[in-house]
Amino acid sequence: MDEEELERYLSEFRPRPVRALRVPPRSERIWPLRLGAAAIIFLLGGVSLWHLRQETKSVKNEVSTRHVLPTTAVRSSNLNAIALTKLALDDNEHFEALLADRSQTALPSFQGENSTLRVLTKE
Repeated sequence: MDEEELERYLSEFRPRPVRALRVPPRSERIWPLRLGAAAIIFLLGGVSLWHLRQETKSVKNEVSTRHVLPTTAVRSSNLNAIALTKLALDDNEHFEALLADRSQTALPSFQGENSTLRVLTKE
């Protein structure tokens, strides 16, 4: 009985003839949009490279100032990985000096009363 009902239900459907596929006409406004997107990408790339170059210059200035006057070295806190990599590739000596300076200021001191080493030696 279920099969008869299914056959009756399916017989109600009639296939339609296939019509031709309509392809929308191409818009002529696509080229200005692509040109604008390319200009924005080019502008953002240029600005980011300029910013990276400025950071690299400040890193070199910071390290060279440290070698001349170690007590008045200017520390910049916004060094990124790309600037540090470029400095390491270009001038390894300045990079090592910068790392030594950063390790003295960023890492905790082991000589204070509440240092980790003192706690470990007591146990």
